[in-house]
Amino acid sequence: MKKVKTNVMRLLDKAKVPYDAMYYDIDKEGFDGKKVTDLLGLKYEECFKTLALKHDHDLYVIVIPVDKELDLKKAAKNIGVKELVMVHVKDLLKTVGYERGSVSPVGIRAKHQVIFDSSVTKLDKVEISGGQMGVGLNCDKDSLLKYLNAKVLDVCKGEK
Repeated sequence: MKKVKTNVMRLLDKAKVPYDAMYYDIDKEGFDGKKVTDLLGLKYEECFKTLALKHDHDLYVIVIPVDKELDLKKAAKNIGVKELVMVHVKDLLKTVGYERGSVSPVGIRAKHQVIFDSSVTKLDKVEISGGQMGVGLNCDKDSLLKYLNAKVLDVCKGEK
């Protein structure tokens, strides 16, 4: 993978959020978070995937570990809404400005709320998408959460 500077990196640089860029090659068809984590040599609980969900006209960006599954009912309850619906893959680009496999919680076009799963509290660094397939960013967790004005809630299946 050719080393590139993405818009996500530019935004983090401007906000002085420390990160390490990590590059990987993966087939777009066989893409998933666990495979990326393996390629980067990180632990699953350190690498997070970004999901886009809606409630009425409100957009929620929920960031969870790659090896976990979002609990829609628990997430809706803890956010304080009746229900959440995933943004369809075909609508990602127009809704959040990213395609599947490159969605980052940084740089989303629409007004939104960012929520990280509560497991993030155990970490010092968190890996997120760099906004482009093949680019991961290992960020300082506290700086990232502050920059995103993110909430930390229990949103995954199997957690209390």
